[in-house]
Amino acid sequence: MIFLQDNAYLKRELKFDDIKPRLLGHWGTCPGLTFVYSHLNYLICKHDLDMIYVVGPGHGAPAILTALWMEGSLERFYPDYSRDTKGLTKLITTFSTTGGFSSHINAETPGAIHEGGELGYALSVSFGAVMDKPDLIVTCIIGDGEAESGPTATVLARIRIY
Repeated sequence: MIFLQDNAYLKRELKFDDIKPRLLGHWGTCPGLTFVYSHLNYLICKHDLDMIYVVGPGHGAPAILTALWMEGSLERFYPDYSRDTKGLTKLITTFSTTGGFSSHINAETPGAIHEGGELGYALSVSFGAVMDKPDLIVTCIIGDGEAESGPTATVLARIRIY
């Protein structure tokens, strides 16, 4: 989704024209976010948990959108993103373009309660979610840039971990 604008199934040899002219999304954060997402889904299904995943790293949307597409959740809210070649092609070609999904998690992302475009607020949003619903399990990922922000430092100081 970050790199390719065509030939996602690699049905032919990659060409220069298959690569997007402008790359948006941070590759470095995506494998870790996907790893956590998949393991949380396993736990949710195995134990029937009431759990959400708050993603702090900005531009980590490719990982989450891909996972949502693969499990069918994206199609449930956005039928154009079906779990077939047509849906994947639409997801890839419209990602981070006008009319497509943004490169960061936002209100359009199914299940999101946090705007990932501005760093520093994931932990505060996570605390607020638990305060609002004490039985909810919230898994919060704090990105490296977020860890150095004022809002994150404030939350950590408040809970005396900092």
